[in-house]
Order: sequence, then structure tokens, then C-alpha cells
Amino acid sequence: MLPTPAKFHYVFNLRDLSRIWQGILTVQSAECESVMKLLKLWRHECIRVIADRFTNFDDKDWFYAKMRTVAEANLGDYFAEYNEEETYFVDFLREAPEPTGDEPENFNFDPPKIYEEIPSYQFTIDKVLFFMSQFNEYIRGCFLDLVFFHDALVHLFIISRIIRTPRGNALLVGVGGSGKQSLTKLASFIAGYQFYQITLTRAYTITNLTDDLKLLYRTAGAKGQVI
Repeated sequence: MLPTPAKFHYVFNLRDLSRIWQGILTVQSAECESVMKLLKLWRHECIRVIADRFTNFDDKDWFYAKMRTVAEANLGDYFAEYNEEETYFVDFLREAPEPTGDEPENFNFDPPKIYEEIPSYQFTIDKVLFFMSQFNEYIRGCFLDLVFFHDALVHLFIISRIIRTPRGNALLVGVGGSGKQSLTKLASFIAGYQFYQITLTRAYTITNLTDDLKLLYRTAGAKGQVI
């Protein structure tokens, strides 16, 4: 998977290996209680870090086959636990704690961010639809009416994982109207972040870009607010 003019972003190094481990270590022991779950997590993180950058299905199929070959060569008897069924890990499935009246003043009532495997697609779709209704209720001037078919849901998982990962970043490529901005806004809302979008005009210059970046740096760096 070397870079070419058509695949100039195919650049992989040891930083990617560290990101795979970073994702694996996010899971708490209670959410990874079996060998099969651990192998699912390893496969998921490898695909998120590496295969999500591929631009065609042939490259992805090669990578899936290579993972299976490596697993078979190294896992020994544990290879029987290797599962190639498609699955995803997210951190927005938990409910907020119910108030009892005995909580201290600084108690956090936000839902806990537990990185765990989705129990089913339907359960996750219901959860995402709830977040979208909350988004439309609380975010003025921005209404979302999304249909969460399989690919849309998967892209939401991917963006959400990138946003929640320290120093995570992504370049979303696609035709206009395919949902890149909407899914990013919803993923930001689910993570509890503000979102900021540059407004382009005919008079937009380098100075305007610098001012926009200053605003972001002041918000995220000086004020410490997630955005």
C-alpha cells in the first residue's frame, strides 16, 4: 500500500501502530472480558487506523485477508476465537445516571463515555436518533433530518471515534450533499463539543483565515473549551 499519485495519502508508519494501541487501551477490562472480544477490538482498531484510508474495496479486501493471515500465523489455538463479523466500538451508548438527591455539588450527570462494542445495529440507530432529536432541540439554526442506513451509521461511528481520540484528525472527501458536514456536527454534539465552521465569501482572505484560527485557538487553548 505505497503512495501513488491517485493514493498520495497512503503513508503508514509507526505512529499508526501507536494509534492502534491507543484505541485498544481505551477499553476498560469490564468491556473486554473474553479473547474473542479482545480480537474483535484489535481488528476494529486496525481497520479504523489503516483500512479507513483506503479508497477502493480491492485494497480493503487485501487488508482483511492480510489480517486473517497474520492472526492465523501468530495466534495459535486462539485463532479459533478470531471473528471476522463486522462490528464497531463506540462510546455513546450509556445512559446518564439518575439523580438521587445525595450527589455532591460537583457531581457530573453526563453519560459515562465507555468505549464498547455495539450490541446491535437497531439499538445503536435508536440511540443515534435520540441524539439527533436532542440536537434539533438544543442547536438553533441547524436542523438535521438524517436517514441512518448502514454506510451513514458507519461513517458516524468513524467520525465519532476520531473526534474522541486525542490528536485525532480526518479529511472527509466526498461529493457535496453526501452528509459529511451533518454527520460531523452530530458526532460533535454526541461528544459534547461545540462545532465551528468557516463561512466562505468572495472577500475571504488569508487575514480572515488567520482570524478564524485565532478564534479556535483562544476557545480551545486559552479557555479550555472543547470545540
